[in-house]
Amino acid sequence: MKRAVMITVVLLLVYGCGIAQEPLKSGQSHPKAAPTPQMFILETDGQRWSVDLRRFGYDGIDPTTLNRGEFHKWLKQVEERVYQAPRNACFVDRTIQPHRNGRKLDQQKIDDWLDNIHEYVNRPQPIPYRTLFPSITTEILEQIKEKRIGRYSTLYNPNHANRSHNIWLSAKAIDYHVVDVGEVFSFNQAVGPRTEARGFKPAPIIVRGEYTEGIGGGICQTSSTLFNAVDQAGLRIIQRVSHSKEVTYVPIGRDATVSWGGPDFRFQNQLNQPVLIVTNARYGRLTVSIYGPEEIRNKPHPVPEAPRQVPESEKVPPTQPQPLEKKSEYEESPIPPAQLPRSYGEGAESSSRGNATVAD
Repeated sequence: MKRAVMITVVLLLVYGCGIAQEPLKSGQSHPKAAPTPQMFILETDGQRWSVDLRRFGYDGIDPTTLNRGEFHKWLKQVEERVYQAPRNACFVDRTIQPHRNGRKLDQQKIDDWLDNIHEYVNRPQPIPYRTLFPSITTEILEQIKEKRIGRYSTLYNPNHANRSHNIWLSAKAIDYHVVDVGEVFSFNQAVGPRTEARGFKPAPIIVRGEYTEGIGGGICQTSSTLFNAVDQAGLRIIQRVSHSKEVTYVPIGRDATVSWGGPDFRFQNQLNQPVLIVTNARYGRLTVSIYGPEEIRNKPHPVPEAPRQVPESEKVPPTQPQPLEKKSEYEESPIPPAQLPRSYGEGAESSSRGNATVAD
């Protein structure tokens, strides 16, 4: 019995007491446990984005093993989802609607994190942001009517109902419209298509010599009045087209005809501050004024006064537009933004400029 026990002990010592394992093939090693995930996690507004940095070569120890190019491709997707554009302050019914700052992901901040990435893996991080400031802030609009730099008035016959209505409607479309520094204002774009669906009416009564589009007849008086106010303010005229015949609501050569899909009246605000267009059309008088903050710097131009009598008019079939010469007294290129003066917002990241569509 003792001999049998001793034989058993010897066999265990020789062959071992573990579970038998299948021999490894050449070049094969025992499987190892998977390394700990290296999760990069960003959070904002109740949302979360995460990625395992091992996808981009990170070995969990050396930050230089991370392929930053591939990481930035992933980060760009997050950036697009969280971006918020700034919104300019504007006027609605002559009441200021406050601006809203925007935001964009601060990529430089995250790049700084990658230099010490081991401190941030597997730990959710709030997304770092940079603030985007709009070009037109609430404070700017609160001061934009401090100084009048241009004003012009023309007369019309209020008894011609359709023509008077079209003048009023087109004037309302540009009323309290803010034109930012460097921005080019387009009358056609601001007023839009002249259609019955948008409230314009056929005007068989027109001023003698005036071009008419049929529906919308009369709005050339609005564009001409605006031109003279803008010219007086010293703003840069980009495009102006004269009628083929003389009109009688402005002096000779001081008109600006417009047509949807055709001639336009455009000017650029090359001054150091935004400007505000203010219109008033009632009791047979159309007035356009241009305002800016007290700090605005402009060189006003002398402009001849409009005739003091109600302009002559005639009946014209609204379906037969009057002749129009497509020539422009002014046709210039906009000033490159880099050459324009700025006296506010310097050093702040700003959005691209666009129209602040406003109403009186």
